[in-house]
Amino acid sequence: MSHSLFATALFGLTLLASGAATAVAEDFYDQEIPPLTAVECAQCHEGVFQTLKADGGGHRQPCRDCHESFHNFSRQLSWAERVPACSDCHGQPHGEDEPMQDCLHCHRNAHAPVASLPLATLEPLCARCHAEPAAELARPSAHSDMACNDCHQQRHGYRPLCTECHAEPHNPFVSSQTCMLCHPVHDVSRLNYGSHVPNTECGGCHGDAVADLSGSHLAHSQLDCTFCHAGEHGMVPDCSDCHAQPHSPAMLEGTSGCGDCHGNPHNLTPAE
Repeated sequence: MSHSLFATALFGLTLLASGAATAVAEDFYDQEIPPLTAVECAQCHEGVFQTLKADGGGHRQPCRDCHESFHNFSRQLSWAERVPACSDCHGQPHGEDEPMQDCLHCHRNAHAPVASLPLATLEPLCARCHAEPAAELARPSAHSDMACNDCHQQRHGYRPLCTECHAEPHNPFVSSQTCMLCHPVHDVSRLNYGSHVPNTECGGCHGDAVADLSGSHLAHSQLDCTFCHAGEHGMVPDCSDCHAQPHSPAMLEGTSGCGDCHGNPHNLTPAE
Protein backbone atom coordinates (compact mmCIF):
# COMPACT_ATOMS: atom_id res chain seq x y z
CA MET A 1 0.00 0.00 0.00
CA SER A 2 1.37 3.41 -0.95
CA HIS A 3 2.07 6.06 1.65
CA SER A 4 -0.76 8.31 0.45
CA LEU A 5 -3.29 5.48 0.38
CA PHE A 6 -2.31 4.45 3.94
CA ALA A 7 -2.70 8.03 5.16
CA THR A 8 -6.13 8.29 3.57
CA ALA A 9 -7.29 5.05 5.26
CA LEU A 10 -5.93 6.14 8.65
CA PHE A 11 -7.70 9.49 8.36
CA GLY A 12 -10.96 7.71 7.56
CA LEU A 13 -10.66 5.44 10.57
CA THR A 14 -9.94 8.44 12.80
CA LEU A 15 -13.13 10.17 11.61
CA LEU A 16 -15.16 7.01 12.26
CA ALA A 17 -13.76 6.67 15.77
CA SER A 18 -14.41 10.31 16.51
CA GLY A 19 -18.00 10.04 15.31
CA ALA A 20 -18.58 6.89 17.34
CA ALA A 21 -17.24 8.58 20.49
CA THR A 22 -19.53 11.56 19.92
CA ALA A 23 -22.51 9.25 19.43
CA VAL A 24 -21.69 7.32 22.61
CA ALA A 25 -21.40 10.57 24.61
CA GLU A 26 -24.75 11.78 23.30
CA ASP A 27 -26.45 8.40 23.85
CA PHE A 28 -25.16 8.16 27.45
CA TYR A 29 -27.20 11.15 28.62
CA ASP A 30 -30.24 10.04 26.69
CA GLN A 31 -30.50 6.90 28.79
CA GLU A 32 -33.21 6.33 31.42
CA ILE A 33 -31.55 5.60 34.77
CA PRO A 34 -33.37 2.77 36.56
CA PRO A 35 -33.98 3.01 40.34
CA LEU A 36 -31.29 1.53 42.55
CA THR A 37 -31.90 -2.01 43.69
CA ALA A 38 -31.37 -3.06 47.30
CA VAL A 39 -28.22 -4.92 46.26
CA GLU A 40 -26.83 -1.75 44.69
CA CYS A 41 -27.59 0.15 47.92
CA ALA A 42 -25.76 -2.55 49.86
CA GLN A 43 -22.58 -2.08 47.85
CA CYS A 44 -22.05 1.18 49.75
CA HIS A 45 -24.17 0.52 52.84
CA GLU A 46 -23.06 -3.01 53.60
CA GLY A 47 -23.34 -2.57 57.39
CA VAL A 48 -26.98 -1.49 57.13
CA PHE A 49 -27.68 -4.38 54.76
CA GLN A 50 -26.20 -6.93 57.17
CA THR A 51 -28.12 -5.45 60.12
CA LEU A 52 -31.40 -5.66 58.22
CA LYS A 53 -30.56 -9.19 57.13
CA ALA A 54 -29.89 -10.38 60.69
CA ASP A 55 -32.29 -8.30 62.80
CA GLY A 56 -34.53 -6.32 60.46
CA GLY A 57 -37.72 -8.11 61.40
CA GLY A 58 -40.63 -6.33 59.69
CA HIS A 59 -38.17 -3.78 58.27
CA ARG A 60 -36.36 -6.47 56.27
CA GLN A 61 -37.63 -5.15 52.94
CA PRO A 62 -36.26 -3.30 49.87
CA CYS A 63 -34.49 -0.07 50.86
CA ARG A 64 -36.61 2.15 48.62
CA ASP A 65 -39.81 1.04 50.35
CA CYS A 66 -38.80 3.47 53.10
CA HIS A 67 -36.16 5.66 51.48
CA GLU A 68 -38.07 7.14 48.57
CA SER A 69 -35.76 10.18 48.66
CA PHE A 70 -32.06 9.64 49.27
CA HIS A 71 -28.60 11.12 48.62
CA ASN A 72 -30.15 14.57 48.86
CA PHE A 73 -28.05 16.81 51.07
CA SER A 74 -29.57 20.15 50.22
CA ARG A 75 -29.25 22.43 53.23
CA GLN A 76 -32.84 23.52 52.79
CA LEU A 77 -34.15 20.03 53.61
CA SER A 78 -34.98 19.09 57.20
CA TRP A 79 -34.26 15.71 58.78
CA ALA A 80 -37.94 14.80 58.43
CA GLU A 81 -37.76 15.51 54.69
CA ARG A 82 -34.71 13.31 54.24
CA VAL A 83 -35.69 10.38 56.48
CA PRO A 84 -39.11 8.69 56.42
CA ALA A 85 -41.32 9.11 59.49
CA CYS A 86 -42.14 5.94 61.44
CA SER A 87 -45.79 7.02 61.53
CA ASP A 88 -45.96 6.88 57.73
CA CYS A 89 -46.29 3.12 58.05
CA HIS A 90 -46.97 2.42 61.72
CA GLY A 91 -49.34 5.18 62.84
CA GLN A 92 -49.20 5.53 66.63
CA PRO A 93 -48.97 1.91 67.83
CA HIS A 94 -48.15 2.79 71.45
CA GLY A 95 -50.62 5.64 71.97
CA GLU A 96 -50.33 9.38 71.68
CA ASP A 97 -48.70 10.23 75.03
CA GLU A 98 -45.48 12.18 74.62
CA PRO A 99 -43.09 9.48 75.94
CA MET A 100 -44.42 7.07 73.34
CA GLN A 101 -43.99 9.41 70.38
CA ASP A 102 -40.18 9.38 70.23
CA CYS A 103 -39.78 6.06 68.43
CA LEU A 104 -35.99 6.14 68.27
CA HIS A 105 -35.76 6.72 72.02
CA CYS A 106 -36.56 3.01 72.44
CA HIS A 107 -36.03 1.57 68.96
CA ARG A 108 -32.48 2.89 68.80
CA ASN A 109 -31.74 1.43 65.37
CA ALA A 110 -34.53 1.59 62.80
CA HIS A 111 -32.76 -1.14 60.81
CA ALA A 112 -32.96 -3.48 63.85
CA PRO A 113 -36.13 -2.18 65.51
CA VAL A 114 -36.56 -4.94 68.11
CA ALA A 115 -32.96 -6.08 68.61
CA SER A 116 -31.94 -2.49 69.42
CA LEU A 117 -34.42 -2.01 72.26
CA PRO A 118 -32.46 -1.12 75.45
CA LEU A 119 -34.07 -2.82 78.44
CA ALA A 120 -33.05 -0.12 80.92
CA THR A 121 -34.87 2.48 78.84
CA LEU A 122 -37.95 0.30 78.40
CA GLU A 123 -38.44 -0.76 82.03
CA PRO A 124 -40.20 2.43 83.24
CA LEU A 125 -42.56 2.22 80.25
CA CYS A 126 -43.51 -1.48 80.41
CA ALA A 127 -46.92 -0.86 81.96
CA ARG A 128 -47.96 1.42 79.11
CA CYS A 129 -48.09 -1.53 76.73
CA HIS A 130 -48.48 -4.40 79.21
CA ALA A 131 -51.29 -3.09 81.42
CA GLU A 132 -52.69 -6.49 82.45
CA PRO A 133 -49.38 -7.93 83.79
CA ALA A 134 -48.74 -4.60 85.56
CA ALA A 135 -52.12 -4.79 87.29
CA GLU A 136 -51.45 -8.37 88.39
CA LEU A 137 -48.02 -7.46 89.73
CA ALA A 138 -49.61 -4.68 91.82
CA ARG A 139 -51.05 -7.40 94.07
CA PRO A 140 -48.52 -8.31 96.79
CA SER A 141 -46.50 -11.45 96.03
CA ALA A 142 -42.90 -12.56 95.73
CA HIS A 143 -42.86 -11.42 92.11
CA SER A 144 -44.37 -7.99 92.76
CA ASP A 145 -41.15 -6.82 94.42
CA MET A 146 -39.17 -7.47 91.24
CA ALA A 147 -38.54 -5.23 88.24
CA CYS A 148 -39.73 -6.49 84.87
CA ASN A 149 -36.11 -6.74 83.72
CA ASP A 150 -35.27 -9.12 86.55
CA CYS A 151 -37.09 -11.86 84.63
CA HIS A 152 -37.27 -10.49 81.09
CA GLN A 153 -33.58 -9.70 81.23
CA GLN A 154 -32.00 -10.72 77.94
CA ARG A 155 -34.03 -8.81 75.37
CA HIS A 156 -37.51 -7.42 74.81
CA GLY A 157 -39.91 -10.36 74.48
CA TYR A 158 -37.66 -12.81 76.35
CA ARG A 159 -39.63 -15.23 78.52
CA PRO A 160 -37.53 -17.03 81.12
CA LEU A 161 -38.07 -20.59 82.23
CA CYS A 162 -39.53 -20.86 85.72
CA THR A 163 -36.61 -23.14 86.59
CA GLU A 164 -34.13 -20.29 86.05
CA CYS A 165 -35.08 -19.21 89.58
CA HIS A 166 -37.16 -22.00 91.09
CA ALA A 167 -35.46 -25.22 90.03
CA GLU A 168 -38.10 -28.01 90.28
CA PRO A 169 -40.14 -27.32 93.40
CA HIS A 170 -42.94 -29.87 92.91
CA ASN A 171 -42.29 -32.31 90.10
CA PRO A 172 -40.02 -32.92 87.12
CA PHE A 173 -40.03 -29.81 84.96
CA VAL A 174 -41.82 -30.11 81.62
CA SER A 175 -42.31 -26.48 80.65
CA SER A 176 -43.13 -23.13 82.22
CA GLN A 177 -46.65 -23.56 80.88
CA THR A 178 -47.21 -26.49 83.23
CA CYS A 179 -46.14 -24.35 86.20
CA MET A 180 -48.53 -21.60 85.13
CA LEU A 181 -51.48 -23.99 85.10
CA CYS A 182 -51.60 -23.34 88.82
CA HIS A 183 -49.36 -20.30 89.38
CA PRO A 184 -50.19 -17.20 87.29
CA VAL A 185 -46.72 -15.84 86.71
CA HIS A 186 -47.52 -12.17 87.34
CA ASP A 187 -49.69 -12.92 90.39
CA VAL A 188 -48.15 -15.89 92.14
CA SER A 189 -50.13 -15.07 95.29
CA ARG A 190 -53.11 -16.66 93.54
CA LEU A 191 -53.31 -20.42 93.11
CA ASN A 192 -55.35 -21.46 90.09
CA TYR A 193 -56.84 -24.74 91.09
CA GLY A 194 -59.58 -26.43 89.12
CA SER A 195 -60.56 -28.97 86.51
CA HIS A 196 -57.88 -27.68 84.10
CA VAL A 197 -55.16 -29.22 86.30
CA PRO A 198 -54.31 -32.75 85.03
CA ASN A 199 -53.69 -35.63 87.44
CA THR A 200 -50.06 -35.83 86.32
CA GLU A 201 -49.43 -32.40 87.87
CA CYS A 202 -50.99 -33.48 91.17
CA GLY A 203 -48.72 -36.53 91.06
CA GLY A 204 -45.65 -34.37 91.48
CA CYS A 205 -46.46 -34.13 95.19
CA HIS A 206 -49.13 -36.82 95.58
CA GLY A 207 -47.47 -39.63 93.69
CA ASP A 208 -48.88 -42.51 95.74
CA ALA A 209 -52.45 -41.28 95.41
CA VAL A 210 -52.17 -40.79 91.65
CA ALA A 211 -50.51 -44.20 91.25
CA ASP A 212 -53.36 -45.86 93.18
CA LEU A 213 -55.93 -44.01 91.11
CA SER A 214 -54.39 -44.82 87.73
CA GLY A 215 -53.73 -48.43 88.73
CA SER A 216 -57.32 -49.10 89.68
CA HIS A 217 -60.06 -50.29 87.34
CA LEU A 218 -62.94 -49.16 89.54
CA ALA A 219 -65.16 -46.08 89.31
CA HIS A 220 -62.87 -43.53 90.95
CA SER A 221 -60.08 -44.26 88.45
CA GLN A 222 -62.14 -42.46 85.78
CA LEU A 223 -62.17 -39.19 87.73
CA ASP A 224 -59.78 -36.23 87.79
CA CYS A 225 -58.26 -35.45 91.17
CA THR A 226 -59.99 -32.08 91.12
CA PHE A 227 -63.41 -33.67 90.69
CA CYS A 228 -63.33 -34.77 94.32
CA HIS A 229 -60.75 -32.34 95.67
CA ALA A 230 -62.57 -29.33 94.25
CA GLY A 231 -62.72 -25.70 95.27
CA GLU A 232 -59.26 -25.22 96.71
CA HIS A 233 -56.03 -27.10 97.10
CA GLY A 234 -56.01 -29.34 100.16
CA MET A 235 -59.78 -29.82 100.42
CA VAL A 236 -60.73 -33.40 101.37
CA PRO A 237 -64.37 -34.27 100.63
CA ASP A 238 -66.72 -36.50 102.56
CA CYS A 239 -67.93 -39.59 100.71
CA SER A 240 -71.50 -38.48 101.30
CA ASP A 241 -70.88 -35.38 99.15
CA CYS A 242 -71.34 -37.64 96.12
CA HIS A 243 -72.83 -40.86 97.44
CA ALA A 244 -75.32 -39.61 100.02
CA GLN A 245 -76.14 -42.61 102.25
CA PRO A 246 -76.19 -45.76 100.12
CA HIS A 247 -76.48 -48.17 103.07
CA SER A 248 -78.97 -48.59 105.86
CA PRO A 249 -78.09 -47.44 109.41
CA ALA A 250 -78.17 -51.06 110.55
CA MET A 251 -75.51 -51.97 107.99
CA LEU A 252 -73.26 -49.17 109.19
CA GLU A 253 -73.37 -50.16 112.84
CA GLY A 254 -69.94 -50.92 114.17
CA THR A 255 -68.05 -49.15 111.37
CA SER A 256 -65.99 -45.99 111.64
CA GLY A 257 -66.57 -44.93 108.05
CA CYS A 258 -66.73 -45.97 104.44
CA GLY A 259 -63.07 -46.92 104.37
CA ASP A 260 -63.62 -49.80 106.75
CA CYS A 261 -65.16 -51.72 103.85
CA HIS A 262 -64.13 -49.87 100.73
CA GLY A 263 -60.53 -49.23 101.69
CA ASN A 264 -58.45 -46.52 100.08
CA PRO A 265 -60.74 -44.12 98.10
CA HIS A 266 -58.08 -43.86 95.38
CA ASN A 267 -58.30 -47.53 94.48
CA LEU A 268 -61.38 -48.74 96.39
CA THR A 269 -59.69 -51.97 97.38
CA PRO A 270 -61.98 -53.71 99.87
CA ALA A 271 -60.55 -53.92 103.34
CA GLU A 272 -59.69 -57.43 104.58
